[in-house]
Amino acid sequence: MLLLIYQQPLLTIGFPFSQNDTQMVKRLILLILTIWLVVSACSWGRAYHATPLEALTEFPGYLTKESLGSASILQEEAIADGLALLYLYPSDGVGPMSSVNCLATTFVIQERNGSWRPQSASRACGEEIFAEDVFTAFYTVGGNITKLTTAYGRSTQGEQVHIEWSDGMISVISVVNGTFFNSRPEILQVRQVSLLNSDGMLLERIQLDD
Repeated sequence: MLLLIYQQPLLTIGFPFSQNDTQMVKRLILLILTIWLVVSACSWGRAYHATPLEALTEFPGYLTKESLGSASILQEEAIADGLALLYLYPSDGVGPMSSVNCLATTFVIQERNGSWRPQSASRACGEEIFAEDVFTAFYTVGGNITKLTTAYGRSTQGEQVHIEWSDGMISVISVVNGTFFNSRPEILQVRQVSLLNSDGMLLERIQLDD
C-alpha cells in the first residue's frame, strides 16, 4: 500500500506526472533557486543609498562621499521609472582640472529595497562652460539598462531653449538657474539647440549633429 502511494503520489489530486516529469520539475525548481541566489549575491555588499544624491557616489556617478556635500542639484526630472538629475560639483581632478567646476547629469532608479542606483552619467568640465555670457549645449545617449537621451547645457542669457531631436520633435524648455535640462525615454540624437529671449527672438543656435 505504501509502495503504491509512493509511485503515484499525484494521482489523488489529478496530476498524472511521470517520473521524467517529476525530474524536470525538480530541475526547474533548482534552476530558479540558483538564479535567485545569484541575484541575491550580486546585491550583497552593495551600499544602500537612501537618496538620489547619495547614489551619485557610486559608479557611474562622479561624486565621492567626501565631495558629496559640495554638489548642488540644479534640476531633476522624473522619467522612465527613474530620476534624471542635473548637478554642479567641483572637479576632483589634478593639474589644470583641479580647480574647475563640472556640469553633470546622472540617471538613477530606485530598487525594490528602496536604494537608489545610477545607470548612466555624463559631464562637461572647464572654465569656458561657466564663463560670462556663455551658451553651451550637450547631450548623452543611453541609460545602461533604460533607453534614455538627455539634453542639457548652460546659458547666462535667454529665457528658453528649443531642442530639436532626430525624430523631428522640438521640446521647448525654460532656462532655470542658468541651465536647461530635458530627457526623453528613447535612443535619439539632438540636432540643434536654439536659445531664445522672452520675446521669442533667436539669440544663438548650437548644432550638435555635425
